Amino acid sequence: MLEEALRHYWHPVAVSSDVTTEPQQVRLLGEPIVLYRDDEGLVALRDKCVHRGAAMSRGCIRDGRLMCPYHGWEYDRTGKVSFIPALGPDGIIPSQAGVRRYNVQDKYDAVWIALEEPVADLPPWPDDDWNDPDWRPLLVGSWRWQTSAGRMTENVIDFAHFNFVHAGFTELADGPFIKPYDVATTDYGMTYAYNDSVLTRDYRLHLPFTLHDRKVVTSTTGGVTWTEQTDSEAESKIGDVTTVTFIASPTDTAETFILGYLSRNHSLDVPDEYFVDGFAVVMEQDRGVVESQDPPELPLDLRDELHLKVADGASMVYRRLLRDLAEGAAGSAAEARAASMVAAG
Repeated sequence: MLEEALRHYWHPVAVSSDVTTEPQQVRLLGEPIVLYRDDEGLVALRDKCVHRGAAMSRGCIRDGRLMCPYHGWEYDRTGKVSFIPALGPDGIIPSQAGVRRYNVQDKYDAVWIALEEPVADLPPWPDDDWNDPDWRPLLVGSWRWQTSAGRMTENVIDFAHFNFVHAGFTELADGPFIKPYDVATTDYGMTYAYNDSVLTRDYRLHLPFTLHDRKVVTSTTGGVTWTEQTDSEAESKIGDVTTVTFIASPTDTAETFILGYLSRNHSLDVPDEYFVDGFAVVMEQDRGVVESQDPPELPLDLRDELHLKVADGASMVYRRLLRDLAEGAAGSAAEARAASMVAAG
């Protein structure tokens, strides 16, 4: 029942600048959605014509309405059919002629959709980065991986792989031995922090698939900080913060649309390119490993894979949180069925 629970959260489906007045198809949880902009803003409708099931994203916009490419049926922005050519201008349109309209919004340079009434707002940034002039946030890029959103998110939750997958980029300064650390659950997900003697990585996980990795410089010697790694002319200072954010969107069971962000409170006069050039390299290193994981779906039963109490502590909590979401959805479904039976009786 995890998929049912995920329908009640906001998920990014596209980069804002990629969504135009031309209809395009995006997918979320296996559901095809036609997405476009009109004079009033964003429109997100089920991409399946009610007449013969054709993908309306293959059509066009005519007089502000979405026209199906098969028989020319026209839909308004609410998803209702407003004109059927075969009936003529005076034809009576069947009352059931329409498709579902989805919740949609534009924020953080991305377009977000919730398939059902959302139970949570869009995840905030740790330091209100998008509204504070002392911070420089930017969308670094987007990727599409052949794996589940859970697997991808657990990968960025985990720092025990840094010294092996990301040697020379983001490895832990004091080596691969993982020291004890605490994981705390919150009303939005979980938090934990890890200090490798050079950086304190402050992690904040917003359910279901948003992870902020807030890196604070605690020492300028003994290792490589993000600043020094990306720009040889930049000098790290104690207290410099660089937040790397990953948001995974469940396109389908084993396909994930990913947005990567970077925000900083330092080196604001340094071009953004210095801080993002290595991002794609790290993502590609991770992709090869994560796409090889079997199964692609993240197991929520902790007995299905072997875990280490300390090194895998955050991952274990994350799996329990997703399991709780699934069980909550299952309970809601059971209550709905019981209520329906009572009403029918």
